[in-house]
Amino acid sequence: MDSVPSDEREAEPLAFFYNPERISAIRTLIVQAHSDARSYHDIASQIFKEPGQEDSAIQAEIREVASTFYYRFQLERGPGSKPGVSLEPLSEVGESFFWPRPIRAVGPETLKLWNELLSASIEPEIQGLLADLLFSARHPKPHTYARQAVEAYVAAQAGNFSQLNKSVMLVRAWSILRPLRLKGLEPSVEEAMLSLVGSTLRADAPAPGTVLPLLRCLLEGRLKEKKDTKQADIPVEAIDYLFSALDQYKADHLSKQLAYMARDCLNNKELVERALRKAASNLLEAAEQATEGHSKTHWLQQAAKFARKFHLDDIQNECVRRLQAIDPSTYQWMTIRAASTARASDFESYMRVFDQPDLFDALICFFETPSPTGSREENENIAKGIIENSLTHKIMGTATYGAHGLPQKSYETESEKLQYQVYGVESVALGIQGRILATALDRIAGAHVIPSTGDLAAWLVERYGSDPGLCTSLAESLLLYWGRDYLSCVQLAMPRVEAAIRSLLLLLDEPIYRVEEAKSLGQFPGLGTMLPLLERHGFDPDWSSFMRALLLTPGRNLRNLGAHGFLQDVDKQTAALVLRALSVVALLAPEETSQKACDIQAIRESLSYPTGRNRIPLFDRLLLKVSSRLNAILAARLGKP
Repeated sequence: MDSVPSDEREAEPLAFFYNPERISAIRTLIVQAHSDARSYHDIASQIFKEPGQEDSAIQAEIREVASTFYYRFQLERGPGSKPGVSLEPLSEVGESFFWPRPIRAVGPETLKLWNELLSASIEPEIQGLLADLLFSARHPKPHTYARQAVEAYVAAQAGNFSQLNKSVMLVRAWSILRPLRLKGLEPSVEEAMLSLVGSTLRADAPAPGTVLPLLRCLLEGRLKEKKDTKQADIPVEAIDYLFSALDQYKADHLSKQLAYMARDCLNNKELVERALRKAASNLLEAAEQATEGHSKTHWLQQAAKFARKFHLDDIQNECVRRLQAIDPSTYQWMTIRAASTARASDFESYMRVFDQPDLFDALICFFETPSPTGSREENENIAKGIIENSLTHKIMGTATYGAHGLPQKSYETESEKLQYQVYGVESVALGIQGRILATALDRIAGAHVIPSTGDLAAWLVERYGSDPGLCTSLAESLLLYWGRDYLSCVQLAMPRVEAAIRSLLLLLDEPIYRVEEAKSLGQFPGLGTMLPLLERHGFDPDWSSFMRALLLTPGRNLRNLGAHGFLQDVDKQTAALVLRALSVVALLAPEETSQKACDIQAIRESLSYPTGRNRIPLFDRLLLKVSSRLNAILAARLGKP
């Protein structure tokens, strides 16, 4: 996109008055600036630098003439956009500087200047723009100026402007003649378009920016009589050039854009399918040429999505087969590590709270630890700061890979990027808190005799008044952890987290069951649906965020990994985190026959304070102190000031 140099942007506006005696001098000035120019912007910049601006009248004249060439062509681009070009100011409406005001707001003095310059013998590039400006300003007899603009833009194809600028001028000519139905000028514009497309495609480095806008106009077809219901005639050469372009331009966005042109403009189903298949084949070819795993994955994903959209089942299946066959060793993964400045004494100060003389007292301390991911609000603020201060985060999307080694989800929108970045902050906290919780459980087991499952479950029911079944599951999971069977611990505890949340919602009289409908079976919803419902009843958002970061996407997604058989190895830190998740909700769910189970308000109050305390005691403050230091390190590493 063109831009106005800073010295020109800061120039003060000066009043311009048309002086017919200066036309010859102005024409000479424009001709000289045009001699080596490759664009209108070049002409404007050259005129602006002219000497002799000590005289305020000359200065105003030079700036007015220069500003004439700062109007720009705005080209419609991308899938779904309409073909054509509009003429508009370079600046936004309302600027106080001298460069182009909105065309409809141009004063009579400037209109006189444009009209007089147009009547003089001048180069076609200049004629085209001046006539276009007068037409756009709705100067008297605008159709006359429209014709002059179209004819001049066609004649300018023999000039020295760049191929890209010549292409845009032709698209502008096409945009003028179509609504005015200037059928007599259509053949010359069409011929010029076909000539430029053909010569560009035959060049050693055929620029897509020149070809695609012209092709989109040509494929729109010729003007018809108003009452004619037939499909508009499309030049045969344009269809040939469409497939030549598909052979030339194999980048994903270019191939797909050409295919969309075929879909939108051609009425021949065989030609449309041929174009769609060619675009998909281009993406497959690019994947075949890629050697690095991520690059190959990108191309195959694009090809598979494109093929699925247009029901090209054979190509989609081939893409998936190749995607599954990518060698994992070709992925060039990079691990970023950050050293912690947290002191060992901080950790030890926190761990001492678990050194209780009685095992049950030590377990109470474990069950009262705060959310392992910390404050949701603080994490979101850190994530926003990272995104705001990182250009990469602003312009690029993010993709995650599952335990199966294949791409799982893309994050493109602003909200999706924020969601993923919040998980990035939470994942650091999970890693740290997982080690702390695992150390705490190991420390408890090392200092005490482990009771039986029955005794431990009975104590949990008596102490917390919780559901006996959930307490038994928690007790069994703890014993599996202390027996170092971490996989079995997680496989038992994780489904019971969902069961506990479901039990709480049922006690809260929340209508969660999905009744049978058509082919859909009646069933309870999953964890991802139930967590927001529990939050609506007051569940602490910090704990809800922890559950999501640990069990769902874009977090660690342990729930689905376990359900689909991808959870084959579990470390003690992960097991400790799952135990902490189960202990929170299991101990909140009261026994169904108890008085508390009938008191919805009491259940809601317990959801707001899952650890049973409103105030943060000393050992939690120490933990938060450690977390704050680590969050500060994370923010510094990822670009937050």
